[in-house]
Amino acid sequence: MPGRGAGERGTQECMVDVLLVEDDQDIRESIVELLEAEGHVVTPLRNAWEALGVLEQPGAPMLVLLDLRMPGMDGLSFLEALRGRPDGGRYRVILMSADRAVLKLRQTPGVVAVLEKPFETSELLEILERHAA
Repeated sequence: MPGRGAGERGTQECMVDVLLVEDDQDIRESIVELLEAEGHVVTPLRNAWEALGVLEQPGAPMLVLLDLRMPGMDGLSFLEALRGRPDGGRYRVILMSADRAVLKLRQTPGVVAVLEKPFETSELLEILERHAA
């Protein structure tokens, strides 16, 4: 929101519980630091297999910040697995990638937004606030 500084967004109304799936440790740590400083709760994971396991747990985050290109199970395979779950429709996924092809995936079922890396922190925060509920 305009006119607010870092750390002022993390109010009860805006706090988001996020499952972050990013294989690059530096990027993962930077995003965690940013989101936690804003008052959000982040569950950081390094691969999609771990993320599917976390989603099996009660109270798992319903908003997933997902890297598209990862070794092993990539973002598209994760989305396919998510769609195959009986509760898959309740999750909202924000795709991230340095690959410009990510922009073509905006209409993919379950995807609520895409972020082309590198992205501005304000863009990420705005998307999170928009999809918080």
